[in-house]
Amino acid sequence: MPPAPSAAPSAKTPAGEARTVSELATDMLRRTTSLFLAGPRPASDEQLDLYDQMFARLMPQVATDVLAELSKSLAAVERAPYATVRLLAVHPELRIAGPMLAKAQVLTERDLAEFIRTSSPAHLVAIASRRGVNDTLTTQLIARGFPPVRMALAQNLTAKLSEDGYRSLFKIAERDEELAEKLALRTDLPAKLSRAFVAAASEGARTRFIKAAPPATRATLQAAPTRSAGAAMRAMWDYEQVKAEVAALNRTGKLGDSAVNRFCVTGDFPAVIAALALLCVVSIDTIESLLQEERLTDLLLACKAARLSWATTAMILRARPGCDALPADDVEEARKRFEKLVLSEAQWKVRGLESR
Repeated sequence: MPPAPSAAPSAKTPAGEARTVSELATDMLRRTTSLFLAGPRPASDEQLDLYDQMFARLMPQVATDVLAELSKSLAAVERAPYATVRLLAVHPELRIAGPMLAKAQVLTERDLAEFIRTSSPAHLVAIASRRGVNDTLTTQLIARGFPPVRMALAQNLTAKLSEDGYRSLFKIAERDEELAEKLALRTDLPAKLSRAFVAAASEGARTRFIKAAPPATRATLQAAPTRSAGAAMRAMWDYEQVKAEVAALNRTGKLGDSAVNRFCVTGDFPAVIAALALLCVVSIDTIESLLQEERLTDLLLACKAARLSWATTAMILRARPGCDALPADDVEEARKRFEKLVLSEAQWKVRGLESR
């Protein structure tokens, strides 16, 4: 009788098969990738779906190095298989996800917004480096609060930033000299915010910002007058959230004297300004400018045009950030002027302030 087969060889077989399967899958994945890149590009969604199916079968069986190769190869392809791109983009290893997050054109804004909410700082840096990333996404990236992400956005000269996004970056740059320097190199900086930053920033941040600025604007920044702390603070306020809140109150008919009064009581002056701007149908910049000492008469016009009571108007006059307290005699004089104003005339005059 022949001897019974030894158990040792069969114990090695599974491991041998696993290595063979991985090697075969790697070879097939590379061949499939080469075919996709070298042959005629798939013209229909059905053809792309076939590639997605092939990649989906092979990817779980290959090493991470091979997945990194695949990601790098497909990242620059305009019409890459969508499901494959998404799988690679959500991979926890940056060397696999990074090329897709930074370059893949088939990823939608909705995809990227989802990744921004859930990804690590390193993955967010890759998104922040995308060419032409829009202002909705850059605002979401800034809101995550990671310094490397803010720096990547500042250095990405193709990234689109909203004015509110710039306000947020400038606030941080007041104490972050490196960020201040990177911001100065951008060509799309709002001039108003640049001047406000120079007035409000620390000496080190201010110096590096001006030094890095283009020669054409450097002299203007150096000559910018020093503003009061209150004026600089007003210029740096972030209105993104308060504008949405005020608009929501307005849609439900709840934006009026009581709402503005409440904003004053809680010290939410950005909301006061946003509310006045909406009620007067003028820009936030116009209302901001009325907070200066010499614009008291115009501020009274805006409060009357917004249908505010004298009690709420008086609170606004007394709470203006960065302004000296009004003497009692001045407050009384302001009350008399306010009560003489006619609503229709005040509304007409305030809208005329927009062109000044």
